[in-house]
Amino acid sequence: MGTGEPRTGIEQALSPSEVAAANELTRRWFGSRPTPPAAASGLGVWPLLAALASGASGATRAELLESAGIGAERADSIAGSLLAAARPAPAIRLAVGVWAGASITLDPDWTEKLPQEAVGALTGEIDADKATLDLWASEGTDGLIERMPLDLTRPIDLVLASALMVRTTWLTPFRDAAIELSSGPWSRLGRCRTLSGTIYDDVLRVGDEASVLTVPGSDDIDVLLAVGPEDASPQRVMSALIDAAGDARWGRSAADLAVGEEAPGVKVTEYQSADPQTAPEIAVQTVRFSLSADLDLTEDAEALGLERASDGDRAEFDRLAVQPTYISQARQRCVATFSATGFEAAAVTAVAMTRAAAYVPKMRHLHKRASIVFDRPFAYAARHRPSGLILVAGWVEEPEPAL
Repeated sequence: MGTGEPRTGIEQALSPSEVAAANELTRRWFGSRPTPPAAASGLGVWPLLAALASGASGATRAELLESAGIGAERADSIAGSLLAAARPAPAIRLAVGVWAGASITLDPDWTEKLPQEAVGALTGEIDADKATLDLWASEGTDGLIERMPLDLTRPIDLVLASALMVRTTWLTPFRDAAIELSSGPWSRLGRCRTLSGTIYDDVLRVGDEASVLTVPGSDDIDVLLAVGPEDASPQRVMSALIDAAGDARWGRSAADLAVGEEAPGVKVTEYQSADPQTAPEIAVQTVRFSLSADLDLTEDAEALGLERASDGDRAEFDRLAVQPTYISQARQRCVATFSATGFEAAAVTAVAMTRAAAYVPKMRHLHKRASIVFDRPFAYAARHRPSGLILVAGWVEEPEPAL
C-alpha cells in the first residue's frame, strides 16, 4: 500500500509493529515444530493472548505480553480493535467469545473491555454446553468448523475462544485437471488434482531460501505459495514466506531474471508471439489441497507464551477472576482449501480455564448463606493485502489425490 493511500480497517486498527508481532507469533510457533502444521492460524491465538494478558499479573502477564509482542497499554483493547476492524471486511469473519461457569466470578473490569455480546455462561451440563459452544464455532466459521475443539468431559470453569474465517476468489482462476506429475517427489503418487494458469502481473519473487508466488484474490486477500530448494527444511521455507508476506521488497522480482536463469522451482524461458509483451507473464502449475489440523497448543506452550499460564501453581490471573485459575486446555481446529476458483479457511481456537485446587477465599465480607447439596462431566499463507497480516498458514505435505 502506498504511503499516500488512506488507512482503513485492519491496517488502521493495528500498527505496523503489531502486524509484525502477530506474524512473528506464527513464525515462532511454526518454527518450534519439527514440521509446520498442515493448517493453523497464529491470528486465532494472538487476540486470546492479549485478552489473557489483560487479566493476568506478575510474571504471567509479562510472559503473555512478550509472546503477543504488544505493550501493556494495548492488552485491554487489541481484541476489541481487531474485531471492530474485521467487521466491515467482506472476506474476513472474526469473533471472540467468553463463557463462565457458576463457580467462577469474573472481574467486571476485565469483562467490560470485551464486546458485550462476547460474554456468555456455562451451565455445567455437558450436552447443553457442548451444543452452545459448537453452535458458536459453526456460526463463526460459516459451517466450516462444526465443533469447539475442547474436551468438555474434563473440568472447565471458563472458556475463551476465537473464530476466524477467510474466503476469497481468484482474480485469475486456474484450470483444474487430474494428471500424474512427471517429476519431483510427488510423481510417484499417481494422478492428483493439478491447477495451472497464467497470471499477467508481477506476482513472483525469488530469494535464496524460496520462491514466493502471490495469488491475488478478491476483497483484499492474497494467498502466497512458497517453494524452497530441494534440501531446504520446511521451517526455512515457511520463514521466507512470512518475510515475503510482510515486505513487498523481499527478494527479487522474477521479471528481472534473465532467460535461462533459475531459482527454486523457477525457470525462465522465451517464446515467439504475434503480440508485444505488456506485462510480466507468470505460468503457474500447482496442486489443489484441502487440509485440516487439530492442534494441542499446550504442546507449544513455550513458543506461544503459555508456560506459566498453564501451570496451576504459578498462573496469576487475579485481574481476570476472583478465584485463582489456570489454563487446563488450549486447542485449535483449522481447515484450509485451495482450489481452481479460490481459497477458504477457518480456525477455531479455544482456551479452557479451571480453578486452581489450592484456592482459599479471602474473608473480606460477612454473608448469610443457606446451603443445599444435590449429589447427583507447501507452505502457504492467506494474507490481508493492505496490512500484510497473515490470517492462516500451513504446510502442504501431499497434494489432493484424484478420485
